[in-house]
Amino acid sequence: MINFKEINLDRIYEARQRIAPIINYTPLIKSSILSKKWNKNISLKLENMQPTGAFKLRGAANAVLSLSENEKKRGVVTISTGNHGKAIAYLGKKLGIRSVVCISELVPKVKIDAMRALGSEVVIIGKNQDEATDHALQMEQKEGLYFISPFDDPNVIAGQGTIALEILEQNPDTDTMIVPLSGGGLMSGMAFTAKAINPKIKMIGVTNDTEPAMYKSLKAGHIVQVGEFESLADALTGPISLDNRYTFEMCKKYVDDALLISEEQIAIAMAYALLKEKLVLEGGGVVSIATLLDEKALSFGENIVSVCSGNSVSMEVLLNLAQLHKDYINLNF
Repeated sequence: MINFKEINLDRIYEARQRIAPIINYTPLIKSSILSKKWNKNISLKLENMQPTGAFKLRGAANAVLSLSENEKKRGVVTISTGNHGKAIAYLGKKLGIRSVVCISELVPKVKIDAMRALGSEVVIIGKNQDEATDHALQMEQKEGLYFISPFDDPNVIAGQGTIALEILEQNPDTDTMIVPLSGGGLMSGMAFTAKAINPKIKMIGVTNDTEPAMYKSLKAGHIVQVGEFESLADALTGPISLDNRYTFEMCKKYVDDALLISEEQIAIAMAYALLKEKLVLEGGGVVSIATLLDEKALSFGENIVSVCSGNSVSMEVLLNLAQLHKDYINLNF
């Protein structure tokens, strides 16, 4: 169970101050197309406009900047499906500390190249995140590196919670936040923060329907082990470990609903975002928009914010999807 003393609103505000020199205060833009289609006020929170292209920089920055000088000198090691690793690599280069990112064979080349370009040591090991995690923890023991979880860490959670602070400053009338749901670091931080400020806000998590770990765990009431498969939403894949300390219990407490999105819906949403909103979004970064492309949107509130969480996708993939789905999108939007 969570020690709730570790995560409180003061900690979110402290994280905000700590990471301010590193991250961007990202835009909240109204989607005139979706707002008109559903007769609601629908806005997009553009976390794809962070320096590393994804929200993960917030949590990673808060975790790394919270380390002591001795811990920083040891260097850091983490596991990632890409965006958290990019954030750790970016911080390692910026702060002059060693960074190692352990990833599975499923991580796309575009994300691997980005991490290496930032100077991080990228270790590709195993067919899933569990194997990558085992190797990272071995490196922690053998080489004295400091391990930073991509989501199950109070400093990471607090960093992600700063997104909700910004949203409620930008639109105090927000009544619904739609958030990508994977290991739960983003949702835990945002849901805790939003409900601490306004308990009536609805928090809706969205994930792909290919072995969704947090979705299955929330439905079962306990952590469920899942496999890993290739997906357009690769950032959302992977297991939740049985020794999870924070995110599962926080999501269970604060999430109002969790929804599944198919690969086809993700593909259409990526094409829609590019063709109609002029946004480059990866599969995991666009699932919240995917929920707003059909009549499901009618069941949400009146002042909706969709978190667009990342842009790590190859342009070849994105342009192919846009070409494939442009007729459908032009007909319906």
